[in-house]
This record gives sequence, structure tokens and C-alpha cells, in this order.
Amino acid sequence: MGLSAFLTSPLSRLILHPTYDRLAVTALARFYFPVSRLWAMALDDGGSGDTMLAKLPRLARHRPRLDRAIAHARDRARAQADAHARWEDAMFGGAEVRPESLTRIERARAAACQSLMTARSAFLPLVRAARLTPFGWDIQPHDAVEARHGARLTAVAAAFPAPDRLPKFALSRPVPGNGFETLWLRADTTVAGRPDTLWGRVERPLGAAHAGALIFTHGISMETEFWRESSSLTSDLARAGVTVIRPEGPWHGRRRLAGTFGGEPTLALGPMGLLDYFDAHVREFALLVAWARDATGGPVAVGGVSLGALAAQMALAAARDWPPSCRPDAAFLVTTAGSLMDVALSGSLTRALGMPQRLAESGWDRAALQRWMPLLEPGAAIALDPARIVVLLGTADEILPYPSGRDLVTAWRIPPENLFVAPLGHFSAALGLYRNPAPLERLGAVLRAAM
Repeated sequence: MGLSAFLTSPLSRLILHPTYDRLAVTALARFYFPVSRLWAMALDDGGSGDTMLAKLPRLARHRPRLDRAIAHARDRARAQADAHARWEDAMFGGAEVRPESLTRIERARAAACQSLMTARSAFLPLVRAARLTPFGWDIQPHDAVEARHGARLTAVAAAFPAPDRLPKFALSRPVPGNGFETLWLRADTTVAGRPDTLWGRVERPLGAAHAGALIFTHGISMETEFWRESSSLTSDLARAGVTVIRPEGPWHGRRRLAGTFGGEPTLALGPMGLLDYFDAHVREFALLVAWARDATGGPVAVGGVSLGALAAQMALAAARDWPPSCRPDAAFLVTTAGSLMDVALSGSLTRALGMPQRLAESGWDRAALQRWMPLLEPGAAIALDPARIVVLLGTADEILPYPSGRDLVTAWRIPPENLFVAPLGHFSAALGLYRNPAPLERLGAVLRAAM
């Protein structure tokens, strides 16, 4: 049974409940993230367990099992790299490829990516002995953060500048699908001063009837390009005529930094990680809005879930200083919050990870953090009519605390018809869109009205 079928069946009651969210937080902090750290270390240790044992001597008596897990993960990493190389050549290369071959090659890529991701399971028996923290904390000191981002505080309105010239986007060949076709785009970009590649999956409607576009980005450690999916939250929008672009956020998926798992640096580096992430991702929204407007000729919405929603709403504030071609026309925010301070210090996931304590131990008290909030929180002034913003919140959301999301909705004067509130938690509210797509349908109506 696929995810969509499961979430629209009576069995969905097992996870569409706040209890599921509380269990998920525990599972992430105690198992998934520590296992992911072992997996990431194994992929980047040069092919043997010696480097890992130097870091984790507790695993010495588990050396045979560790070696097997490393070999398993690295075999799958090589298979994934080979499959991706074949995929990239077929999708972007010069030689023509038949549609049925493209479908087969994409399925092979997706299978190899999922196989790599599930290789984490080989490290599960080692987690207790390793006694790893969920994240590899490397919280950067005040002076380093000041050196990189201090100048941006002197002109917050221009802290996320749109580019003077748009990069050259490469668009892949299309893969036929169920009611839409799937393509991928890529462009050169930078993250924290390092060269990088912006990737995005594009779900493009068939036929001539188009109703604009939605740029919808994921939450932390959600790497949808590396997990096979029978359908996504936004597939129905694509079938209804909306072009959907789903970018991979910095440090996720193809953009993962060596030695880390997807999204880990965002929190592990403390304020530096969040500032770097938003600096890169918000500016990428400007690029993608301009590309989508040119590609579809219609209005463009930005949005996301969780961390993706936080980045999208920062784009709404930054867009006041962007040229019209880069400015979004609508927004769709799922399980968001107005205060990143609340998220970092009071959110249930950050508390389970030990982030508040790590920040305090590194000299980042509330006053020190507050200095950087203008670059991390959108404030009340945004470049968009609130009648074009659709928001979904969960009253039991403790990860991005519901009161903080409610305060944002109030500050932005979101009209009642655009606000959807479910008696669910952070994960279950987003998953509930499969069962009750009314917020997505409302976004579709907002985009059609903006045509």
C-alpha cells in the first residue's frame, strides 16, 4: 500500500493523531539521527573502519559488525553514484533517449537512492554502543558568525539580494507520468561561499491549460528525491494545471556535505547553520520564482513544510527588495512559526536533540540569539497581499509551536478562508493533507484568481 492510499484509508488513524508526533520526535532523536550520523561517517571515512574507531573507540569490540555495515553502505553508495551518472547523462546529455528508456532509468535512479538511504539500518545495532548525540554539534562562536553575517544586519532590507543576473538553468528531458510529466532543473549556486548546484524536481501539467506555479520545499532531513514515492502532496496540483517545483534545500540530497547526513549542518552549526541555510535558500527562491514565471507565464507561489515554510516566509519578507520578476504572487505555508527563537529554545524536537543546552554552553543565550533574529524571522512587513497566503497549522504542533504560528497568522492578517487549523501535531498535520486536501485546493483557487 502506497503512502497516499494508506493516508486515505481507515488505517490513517494510526498516525493522524498527536501521539504519532510525540513518538516520531523520540524516534528521530534516539534512533534515526544517531544512525544517520554513523551512516554518513561510514560513507566518508575512506573505506575502512579505522577512522570511525578513532572517533568512536567504544565500537572496537563490534569491529566485525561495523566493517560489514560500512561495506554495505559504501557498496550502495557506489551503486547510487553509478545510477545517478547514467540518469544524468540520459536526462541532460546530447543523445536522444526514448521516453520508455527515460522512465526505466529514472526508476533505477530512485531505487538506488532509496537503497542507499535504507543502508542506515545496518548501523542500527551499533547505535547503543556508539552513544552518539543526535547531531554532530559544532556550534560556531560569535566572532565567526559576526565575520560572515554581521554586515547583513546593517541593511536587513537588502540582506537577501536577488541576483543581478539569473544563472543558466538546465532543464532535463521529461519523464511521462500520471496526469503530468516530471523534469529536473539545475543551476550553479553557492552556499556559505562554496560552489554548489541548485536542483529541483518539476511536475509539469500536460496540455495547454496552466494555472501558474508553486515552488514547494521540504523540511529538515526530508530528502524526497532520495526516497521513492508513489505520489506527493503536490501531485494533485500538477494534475490540476499547476506547475510544481520541488527544490532540494542546501545540505540535503545531492547537496549533502561529506561526513554529514541530510540537513545536519543547519542545526549542528548553531546560529551559523541557520543563517547560512536561509541566506542561500531564500536567495534561491528568487531564482526559482523568476524561472517559473518565465516557464509558465502565470503567477508563482512559494511555500514549504516546516523548515521549508520558514525559508519561504523569509522570501516573502525579502521580496520587498526584489525586482518584480523575482517576487512571489502567493504563498502556501504548512506547519510554520513566526519566531525561530521559540523553535530553537522551546520546540519539542530541538529540545529532544539537546539544542538549547548546546547553545547555552557555547555562549548563545537569548540576548545573543536575538541579535540575529532579523535575518531569521520575517516580521510583519511582507511583499504580498495576505489574501494570497494560505496557511495550515496543527494545534498540537510542539516542534514549530502552534502559538508561534498563530501569532504569525495574526500579525499578517491572514483571512479566515485562507487559514486551516487541524487538531494534529507537526508531522500529522502535514500528512493530513492527503486525507483533506482543502488547503491545497484553496491555493489552487488563489493562483487561478491571480492569473
